[in-house]
Amino acid sequence: MQKVKMLSIALAAAFTFAVAPVCDTGVMPDISNLGWSRSAFAEGNGVDYQIDLHYIPLMMRTEHYDVSDEKGDLLHSRWTGIRVTGPVPFEPNINKALDAYTAKAEKQFAASSKKMVSDAKSDHSERAKYGATFFPAFEDNSDIYVRRADSLVVSLLEFGSSYMGGAHGMYGFTGKTFDTYTGKEMQLTDVFTSQTAMTDAIKQQLMFDYPKASFQGSNGASMRNMVDQLAKEGHLFWTMDPRGVTFYFNPYILGSYAEGVFTTTLLYSERPQIFKHSEYTKAIEWRGPKGYCMEIPSYLPVRLSDSPRGDRLSVMNDPEELLIDYCGEQLKDKFNAKNIRTTLVSMPEGERYLYVDYQKEDWKHAVRVYVLGNEPVFVGEYAMSRFVSDMVGKNGSDWYVMTNPQEFYMTAMPDSGYAPWTKLTCRVGANGAPEVYEVKGGKG
Repeated sequence: MQKVKMLSIALAAAFTFAVAPVCDTGVMPDISNLGWSRSAFAEGNGVDYQIDLHYIPLMMRTEHYDVSDEKGDLLHSRWTGIRVTGPVPFEPNINKALDAYTAKAEKQFAASSKKMVSDAKSDHSERAKYGATFFPAFEDNSDIYVRRADSLVVSLLEFGSSYMGGAHGMYGFTGKTFDTYTGKEMQLTDVFTSQTAMTDAIKQQLMFDYPKASFQGSNGASMRNMVDQLAKEGHLFWTMDPRGVTFYFNPYILGSYAEGVFTTTLLYSERPQIFKHSEYTKAIEWRGPKGYCMEIPSYLPVRLSDSPRGDRLSVMNDPEELLIDYCGEQLKDKFNAKNIRTTLVSMPEGERYLYVDYQKEDWKHAVRVYVLGNEPVFVGEYAMSRFVSDMVGKNGSDWYVMTNPQEFYMTAMPDSGYAPWTKLTCRVGANGAPEVYEVKGGKG
């Protein structure tokens, strides 16, 4: 138990970097006394709607750092930062918070890379003493997946992986969630009514989500003890999604390395009593927008709703194929799927789509779109991408983040019908296809 506890703490240290108004008809509640530092809520027919919720435009930045010597490659590494791209007149503090977050990530990355280069040299020298002819490079990578970005919450899922010799590397997920208005990092006590209610729900949902997991023995005793311990010590990793809160349990925390990462989502609609409510309207305070975009890492399942069919989504890829598993129905799509970025798009009316950015064999970029109905269906490929430029820093690139299904940025690729590398403003159109309505320098 102590070993697992220390591993959890080590993962935290390694992977943490420092809409149009929709209202129901009927009588509106009195909101004259509400402060506009928070999105107000209205209630109608038992459903709560945000009155002034809007989206935060974001851009992601990645930089690569590679080092070699006479024996070969020493280190392959990559770090990721994020910033606001566009005006946020009502929430200037989120701009400052993300800039500070990225500056801290860059500083920590520089220190980590310097040490790993030194360690790699020592490892290679030690191997050479025993006549080795193969000297594996060390690896240190980070990435960010935006789970939510609106005027209430900006929530980031952080991924980290490393290799420092040995049989295999290590990887895991952590999370960072900011109050958009204040820019302060949020805590679970801001979201849940009590720690006991939260941990009881986590344990119950894990038992349901993973009936064949190794932790099921003795009615999940080992898992239950670990969840309680992590919560008590403040080492639970989580993100706030538009429809609930997701928790992440990295390899070795609840099971073996081979079992991978366990995730579970507590949905607002399923357990409303465990979430904090607004003192004014009694609606769930942090509930997200009905229409949203959410980035999906490969091989990490997502629980989308509490519907009877159990809406779940998984995206898996290898160099030549993408596999989408949606509610038990699968679609295999063959293309150069080695490097992808996947975004789930959920429309206010309930339609769901999947946007998959990828790099083609000729180094051009494109986006493939799928509709998620009764089963996943391929819609088409479009000569545009969230990729912006690789002319950033020493060896970096910029990517637009999709946060708003009604307004997001793409870059025109050759054969798109627009001047290559032009900035396009798009919305999700018919059947999920990206519809251009504004071109930088002119209207679409």
